[in-house]
Amino acid sequence: MREKDQIEKNDTEYDEARLEETLDIFMQMRAVDKAKGYRKIVEPVNRRARRRQFILLSRYAAVIVVIVVVGIIWGVRGRVDHAVPVIQVQEITPGEMKAKLILATGENVLLDTLSLRRTVIQEAGVTIQKANGVLTYEHSGKEDVHSVEVVYNTLEVPRGGEYDVVLEDGTRVWLNADSRLKYPVVFPGNERRVILEGEAYFEVAKDTNRPFWVETGVQSLRVLGTAFNVYAYPDEADIYTTLVHGSVAVSVEKQGNEQILVPGEQAVCHVDRGNFTVKKVDVQQVAAWKKGVFVFENQNLEQIMLKLARWYNVMVFFQNEGAKAIEFKGNLPKYSNFKSILQVIEKSSNVKFDVQGQTVVVSI
Repeated sequence: MREKDQIEKNDTEYDEARLEETLDIFMQMRAVDKAKGYRKIVEPVNRRARRRQFILLSRYAAVIVVIVVVGIIWGVRGRVDHAVPVIQVQEITPGEMKAKLILATGENVLLDTLSLRRTVIQEAGVTIQKANGVLTYEHSGKEDVHSVEVVYNTLEVPRGGEYDVVLEDGTRVWLNADSRLKYPVVFPGNERRVILEGEAYFEVAKDTNRPFWVETGVQSLRVLGTAFNVYAYPDEADIYTTLVHGSVAVSVEKQGNEQILVPGEQAVCHVDRGNFTVKKVDVQQVAAWKKGVFVFENQNLEQIMLKLARWYNVMVFFQNEGAKAIEFKGNLPKYSNFKSILQVIEKSSNVKFDVQGQTVVVSI
């Protein structure tokens, strides 16, 4: 037999064997229980489907759990933040233009640099305007001042503040930190009288028919038209009145007599003793605070720290009594960083400062 014929015969026999095998498998499939076969085919598929479904549900559940946990964390965090606020260290900064105006009605009007709008108030026939850090009283002139009911305003400047006011008669007053000025909205009668607690620089409008009076506790000042500085804090033993130009008459309740000052003189009223002494001073140094400079001329550390405490709104404690008597001489910018001022004082003496928040401890 030729080789080609043998190959064809082998192929035919292979094909017939495959056909018989296929028919045999087919007949076996027909003899199988259909339900059982169905289960064999479908159940594995269902198991795979259920497995995929479980995986998907597990993933969704995980996402939900994460969302819930995050929500709980944020909720707890919100409650904790609300209950226990984060303590922030407050920076010690210089004073600024701020004050509180107390009207005759008892209403409080806050005045500060944060409010850019012009404040206009009408009271007792006077227009009160706040603009650029100055409070101005302007009388319309339509009413006789003698017929106007006398009502008072009070301008309060807190620690860490300063403010200016122009009174109804044109007198201008610069108020330093921790100071109060009480004055009539309209000056009635034949005099002009104000009450001061703290420090203020006055430029009094001249009016020979109506003298200007400044009351500072036991001391009274009588002026006609002049410029002077008054330092009268109730927590200090002395009241200082320094005349820049013009003339003032200083009197004390217990003495009853007046002392006329000339420019360049300073009256020191000793409150406890009820008398005063007069000395020559450099008036530019005394009034330098109005121009933004601290001038300390042979002042002791207790006096210096009182001024700094009011301006920077801090509490000062001395660990050593001897530190209070240390004298310091120098000029410092009023708007300087607080710590830089302390460093200058430390370098010029053996005193040490420990600053914790708004508290300053002085030691040697």
